[in-house]
Amino acid sequence: MATPLENALDFLENFGFFNVILPFLLVFTIVYAILEKSAIFGREKEGDAQVTRKSVNSMVAFVIALFVVVTKEIVFSIRESMPQIALILVIIVSFMMLAGALVSGDEPFSFDKHKNWKLFLIFVLFVAVLAVFMNSIGWLFPILDYVAENWDQTFIVSLIFLAIIVGVILYIVRTPKEDKA
Repeated sequence: MATPLENALDFLENFGFFNVILPFLLVFTIVYAILEKSAIFGREKEGDAQVTRKSVNSMVAFVIALFVVVTKEIVFSIRESMPQIALILVIIVSFMMLAGALVSGDEPFSFDKHKNWKLFLIFVLFVAVLAVFMNSIGWLFPILDYVAENWDQTFIVSLIFLAIIVGVILYIVRTPKEDKA
């Protein structure tokens, strides 16, 4: 026997809330925030202040969100990916709680003092989110299978070697930070 909350979720599912409204709101909000932050369409004078062109930003975000909602494959990818990204977020917050608990002294854990951890976590997050989205569109396992089957082929070895060379060059040419003492 279904509970009233399960009936409400079934109603929302049948109504299209999860396939239309939530993806629309997510894409609209993200695109609008990016447009507001970057001020791609310029600023206009409103009183004494310079403000972004909110009407243009909202219209562009609206149109992009509608295009996304019309494309069923993108909506499916968003629906598959968002719970997994939320799980990654929970893992990160848990890690940060543990790191904060293990820091000795009265100072809280801060990535400002641990820049290597910050860069490492950004890299891991980028790879994790990329893997989640590649999995949602069906590319992850074919790519991994191809690499596993052909790892000794010239193309794959060349890519791995190129990645190592780029990593070493970036490590060598980076500018060391001066200690502020």
